[in-house]
Amino acid sequence: MMMRDNKIEYRIAKLLARQRAGQITDEEMRELEVWKENSPENEELFLRWQRGDFFSEEYAKYKKINGIRAKDAMQKRIDRERRAGLRLRILRFGVAAAVVILVVGSFYLFKGEREEKRDAMPSIALISAQRPTLKLNDGSVVLLDSVAAGFKEEGVTVAKTGGSTLAYLAEDAISKQTLAFNTLNVPKGAEFDLILADGTQVWLNAESKLKYPVAFGCKERVVELEGEGFFKVSKDAARPFRVKTKSQVVEVLGTEFNVDAYPDGEYVYTTLVEGKVKVDTDGKSLELTPGMQSVVGKQNVYTRKVNTGDIVSWRNGMFVLEDKTLEEIMSKLTRWYDFSVFYQNQAAKDITFKGKIPRYASFESILDILERTGEVKFKVSGQTVTVYQ
Repeated sequence: MMMRDNKIEYRIAKLLARQRAGQITDEEMRELEVWKENSPENEELFLRWQRGDFFSEEYAKYKKINGIRAKDAMQKRIDRERRAGLRLRILRFGVAAAVVILVVGSFYLFKGEREEKRDAMPSIALISAQRPTLKLNDGSVVLLDSVAAGFKEEGVTVAKTGGSTLAYLAEDAISKQTLAFNTLNVPKGAEFDLILADGTQVWLNAESKLKYPVAFGCKERVVELEGEGFFKVSKDAARPFRVKTKSQVVEVLGTEFNVDAYPDGEYVYTTLVEGKVKVDTDGKSLELTPGMQSVVGKQNVYTRKVNTGDIVSWRNGMFVLEDKTLEEIMSKLTRWYDFSVFYQNQAAKDITFKGKIPRYASFESILDILERTGEVKFKVSGQTVTVYQ
């Protein structure tokens, strides 16, 4: 049986594949969102894809067919890294091949299986969707999924668009001597976008919080971040833009950068994509150029060259493991999957990995990818993951 519209469905399949590979653009993601909202069937298919049902099944087939070859290639790469004396554990995953399988068959599989009984879910599932909230200037809290249209906040029009974007309309944003503040709180298992009154765009990752003025003052633009956010700052030479975190202040005029500043993290990472920024911390000042990342910890502060595309690919559904320790990785996973972790050997926390993993893959396939380095093993019992070497 042919698809009702091969051209449209092939296009959507291509977008789903690009999302899986972490290569989808903002415009393509909006196109995917529009398609999803066109019908309950589209939304159900989209959600199944996000949960990793198709992915985990096809990945298992792919792994069975190519397992020996993939394992040999992985081992050779790890041996080369060890000979070079490096601590990085490189992750390589057959995303492209698995995606091709999924794209070709996903629509047909979905149509043929919708009425069939679902297989048992993995023991560790994605966290149930939680509700982003907005704390208003008067202290009241609004559930953003219950906001259907725009509303007024301290004289400024706030519009909700696309289901997960909040925009403060610039034409209403009159600077005042006394600033009014809002705080956007994005819980685990969610993301949210924001357009500030000056036109600056902000993408917030799971378990993140941003405090900002409803309308900025005349001399500066200051926001406070807890968690991870990507900023595309509108240029305004008269009003520098500053992002405050627990241990640093990032100052810019107009640029694109990512800040990872979770409270439970040992370091704060600032990555510059475009423009120029200055990072001030504990009496030290660092200037970043595109492609550079500052790493700020309690004991040390330094900069390094990174792949900015990898760092910001969390916006396209990827877990980014840029020189991350296992403890940091597991903490990152707990923002999306419902589990707790126990380390049988505390030294395992400091094992360092590098690579990217699709966020919506099954939890078991993510652990399998980590185990393939040969450096760590996992045991899952209920909602607890035990780590051992």
